[in-house]
Amino acid sequence: MSEKPRLGYILMILPILIFIGLFVFYPYVIIVIRAFKDNYTGAFTLRNLQNVFKISAFRTSVLNSLWFSFLTTLVSSVFGSLVGWVSTKISDRSRNVLMSLFSVPMTLSGLVVAFSFIVLLGRNGVFNIILRGAGLPTFNLYSWGGLVIAYSFFNIPLFSLTMIGAFKNLDMSLVEAARNLGANIVQTWFYVVIPVLIPAFLAAFSIVFAGMMGAFGTVLALTGLSRSLLSLQIYSHVSESYYNVPQADAFALVLGSIVAMVLVVINFLERKVRVKS
Repeated sequence: MSEKPRLGYILMILPILIFIGLFVFYPYVIIVIRAFKDNYTGAFTLRNLQNVFKISAFRTSVLNSLWFSFLTTLVSSVFGSLVGWVSTKISDRSRNVLMSLFSVPMTLSGLVVAFSFIVLLGRNGVFNIILRGAGLPTFNLYSWGGLVIAYSFFNIPLFSLTMIGAFKNLDMSLVEAARNLGANIVQTWFYVVIPVLIPAFLAAFSIVFAGMMGAFGTVLALTGLSRSLLSLQIYSHVSESYYNVPQADAFALVLGSIVAMVLVVINFLERKVRVKS
């Protein structure tokens, strides 16, 4: 490659590298440095990270973030995969309309989603009024179950769009060949369809899980600080009520480390599945 084309490529990607450096790597380096500083003296300390795992309330926020993210991602993956499969049974025009409709929830902010659910499923929401009038138990939107439903609202479309593309690109000749060789429907799915879809499934799973670990806007609007999550701990430690930036940075470091480890594991599994496929 000559020097001029190489210089041209460098100049093309330079703005992207600068942007990533300024708004991704630089802030994260600052977070790492401040996480090991004392809030009052600025001296080096491990106390902030130790607090995350030693103090019961902080430790609970880590566990809550993990299981809440996993549960919401699991619900989104089930319904998202189902929508992806249904998309193979409809026409291309209907599929395009479905993808367009599913793109809408992903453009909404967390506050909009929260207030939409309050109108529908809040204490005086439309559905709860109907349930109360029928003498049936009402739904508690402000519980963990309510939060899972609210976040699944825009994560199911995200998962679906990935799976729709995966199902669309599925080579049906492989399915037909398996059936012709005597495989039943269950065997065809387990030995042909699922191995082909797993890479897309894992990719979508990692995206949704990473987003859920940082869930903030909707959960804050619905429950305030009554739910213990890492994102809310970060917020509470940089608010005026309890200002401790190094401790907030420690929470952010733990959150980022958990997401990074999960993504590494999922990426490893995805590569392993691709090789086997």
